[in-house]
Amino acid sequence: MVTRKNPLQIKREILDFLFEGPKGNNEIAIKMGSNWPTTNSYLEKLKEGGAVNEILITDKMKVYRRTDDPVYYSIPFNKEIRMKTLYILKEIEQKWKKERGTELSKTALQKIAVDVIKSCNLNLPILNFHYGMTTCASFDSSNQSILNLIEEPKDKTEIIKCINKVFEDKEHTGIAYQEREYQYKKYNLPFYSSKEKLIKLFLSKYKNKLENKEFNSEIQKALLDLSLNFPLKLEKLYSDFEEFVSNAQIVLLNPNNEIQNLEIIKGTLIQLWDKLTTFTSFNDSEQFIDKENKQLFEQIRELNLNFKEMNYKEYIEELESVAQETNPFDIKMPQGNSSSEIQKLILEGLENE
Repeated sequence: MVTRKNPLQIKREILDFLFEGPKGNNEIAIKMGSNWPTTNSYLEKLKEGGAVNEILITDKMKVYRRTDDPVYYSIPFNKEIRMKTLYILKEIEQKWKKERGTELSKTALQKIAVDVIKSCNLNLPILNFHYGMTTCASFDSSNQSILNLIEEPKDKTEIIKCINKVFEDKEHTGIAYQEREYQYKKYNLPFYSSKEKLIKLFLSKYKNKLENKEFNSEIQKALLDLSLNFPLKLEKLYSDFEEFVSNAQIVLLNPNNEIQNLEIIKGTLIQLWDKLTTFTSFNDSEQFIDKENKQLFEQIRELNLNFKEMNYKEYIEELESVAQETNPFDIKMPQGNSSSEIQKLILEGLENE
């Protein structure tokens, strides 16, 4: 006698299946041993309850994901990658809390996990993301439904040894900004270090109430440093970066510059950075995608990059508008050792206008 599953069991099975990554409605129906209309009915109910949503809709199918999918952008990594990455994150967080008596921030957790993956030579994705290198997933210990699905990997013993070894490194303080700076130094990530300094400068403007002239000069130098550290692997996006820097430098050299213009520069930088790091994170992911998920991966990549591009355009257009309003005769060229490099950037920007 076959025992029929109740609606709650079916919904749970669908969610457990989606823990393995985003799936098309036809694939979900086959997995559930049901027809498409019945499966679609359950998916709609899960969607209404906020448990799932659609990330892609075509004429032939819909692709669903768990709304609490721990993998960034719901990139379709296989189950083994997802499971092992989350296991590492879980073990690190629990060990840190047990031994140090404090909670790890999400940033610190990621930095320590990257060290574990690298020291253990694990074949797991490491992404160049917003704040340096991260794993492919985020871990939330309060999400019991995800926690219950994490299984111990076959190489558990070796992973635990690696975690213990990494914990011996006294440079790991568990403090977010210190963990970022340590990773940038340890793995030679000057582009991230330069960006960190630039953001700190914007924050110091409000904290220390620096004079505009002094502050603008510091920002110009920081932008130059960021430019000099631009990585070759981002060459496809260099025109966007150059566009931002040249317009920002023009605005900063205006003696009548106003505080809201600095906010526009900072906002544009944040959107540009989001675009750049989304590009790198998908590029870093590509080699880990199974053949049967390549098409879905490309669709998710295109969707996200288009969205980031739309956000960036909105900000860069506003920054360009402010730069165009600047009278070239009002610009006071910078002096000092780095002045020639800055002048070159400014003149290139004016010629482009």
